Amino acid sequence: MLQEKTLREIKGRFEELSELRGLQSEIKKTVDGPVLVIYVSYISDRFYSILTNAIKDIIGDEQSSGAVAALKRLPQSNLVDGPEARLLVKTLSESQNVSRHSFSEDFFERYTKSVTGAEEQIVSKANHIVFGRRGAGKSMLLLYGLNRLARSSVASAWVDMQLYNGRNDEGVYADVVAEIVRMLPFPPEQSAESADILRQLETDLPVAQVRRLLPRIKRVVASISTKVPVYLYLDDFHVIDKKMQPILLDLIYAFSRGNQVYIKISAIETLTKTYDSVGKIGLEVPQDVQVLRLDHNLTSPDKAAQHLEAILDSHARYAGLPNIRRLCSSADVLPRLTWVSAGVPRDAMNLFSQAILRASSEGKKRVTVSNVNMASSETLTVKLRDLEVDASDQAAELKDLLYRIRDFCVAEKRKNAFLVEISAGSELYGNIIELVQMRLLHVISEGITPGDAGRKFTALILDYGLYTGIRAAQSVELFNQKTEKPSYKELRSLPIYRE
Repeated sequence: MLQEKTLREIKGRFEELSELRGLQSEIKKTVDGPVLVIYVSYISDRFYSILTNAIKDIIGDEQSSGAVAALKRLPQSNLVDGPEARLLVKTLSESQNVSRHSFSEDFFERYTKSVTGAEEQIVSKANHIVFGRRGAGKSMLLLYGLNRLARSSVASAWVDMQLYNGRNDEGVYADVVAEIVRMLPFPPEQSAESADILRQLETDLPVAQVRRLLPRIKRVVASISTKVPVYLYLDDFHVIDKKMQPILLDLIYAFSRGNQVYIKISAIETLTKTYDSVGKIGLEVPQDVQVLRLDHNLTSPDKAAQHLEAILDSHARYAGLPNIRRLCSSADVLPRLTWVSAGVPRDAMNLFSQAILRASSEGKKRVTVSNVNMASSETLTVKLRDLEVDASDQAAELKDLLYRIRDFCVAEKRKNAFLVEISAGSELYGNIIELVQMRLLHVISEGITPGDAGRKFTALILDYGLYTGIRAAQSVELFNQKTEKPSYKELRSLPIYRE
């Protein structure tokens, strides 16, 4: 018969393994002895497995004549101030910045597949570049490929390009190639050759000298790729100087092509140039690299909402909740979250975690629409900082344009949405699309004709943080407050921004 002290140790171990702190429990008397009952909001296979491991960790192989511990569902969860909500905030925070080692032990429990089925493509033997706004899930898709292929016999190298952010010196070429070489598992007979290549690359070689090393690099890489496929992951490729991108890709492709080596890239499209048509270098779409796009914007709010809810549900179940709606005060919370996050998964996760904290501090049991709105109003500073990182060369110009558009909409037209003419060669239109990629403006319709035939316009809405808290915004007519797909008539009524 187990002592109550031992049962309390089992509970402590369960809380440690599950990361659910402060769970309710009781010790019940039975004919076979005391039994620990742990109360959770949602009983899952994961928690059963954790309880089994907790029992083994505390009592080892000791046999008991009856049950030792059991899980029981709470009749009503503790909601936003409970252990499940606290764990959810933690897991959502961990999902904000993805690296090669994120969620290594339970990646697939937390991952939500894309609507377009991009997962099957990212693990295929082909070159891919994943485009999407900041926070759209590009790095997570690359990480899915890395983790899924890790179950097979493959070799891989993951390069976090943020390490080279803002670099425009010629040494970046040798540095990135050296990092790839350094990560690959060369057989013993190639260790001397690969070490010599690394020594040369680490001497700050100019690009011409790196090119001279490419035949040797291709041979040593072939010592791996003739046995198993090799996958190279370049995460956040857009952060290096745009003029240098085709050259770097050209160098990597030189030792990858025809060598059973496959390149997987994540990037923001407007900040990326994979191919230089004049010099004919780099990766040309679609001949050399295929594009995968991960963007569900507000042109289809229903699809965006479904995808965001699926992502939040996966994190909620991991944290011990049946679904994310358990924490919502009404059916309006998730549509509002979709609208203010513009369908961007990372923004939605961040906003919902902040909304939980706000609801808890206000003594509420569930997250309200007001909590989501207030959380959204505070994210502008973060997005402007991201703009400085991702588009450092254009940051000042883009911010000036953003504030001009805000003044036009809020102060002059008293609206939070507008139209801009679609013009591929227009600097204004190009810069507005860059602001869309930075999640500061959001597309709500990709092509309408409000007046003259043949002239098409994109409809956009200001990021929520651009007009909340501004005195002039108190009289602003908020577009599409019901967060449904807007009608053509509503879109045509929006003011046109011109310069």
